[in-house]
Amino acid sequence: MSLDLDADKRRLFLVTAEDKPDALMRVLGVASVQQVRLRALTAQPEGADIAIRLEIDDQGDDRAHTLAARLAAVPAVRGVGHGWR
Repeated sequence: MSLDLDADKRRLFLVTAEDKPDALMRVLGVASVQQVRLRALTAQPEGADIAIRLEIDDQGDDRAHTLAARLAAVPAVRGVGHGWR
């Protein structure tokens, strides 16, 4: 039996945004347009901001960099970090 370890690879995106009523929906809208497969999501307030943690299936470095750039372009977003889970 062969295990496909790449099938379980996931990317983690950490997004800090202004804690506005539509901030989470804007971030999720970008993920939807980019057609990522969301595997886990957490969001919690941190002072005047909201910390959003998105865990998605890996679709390669180019797709990850594109998603990070598009997330960073959302008006309410203050910062984006990403890496492996």
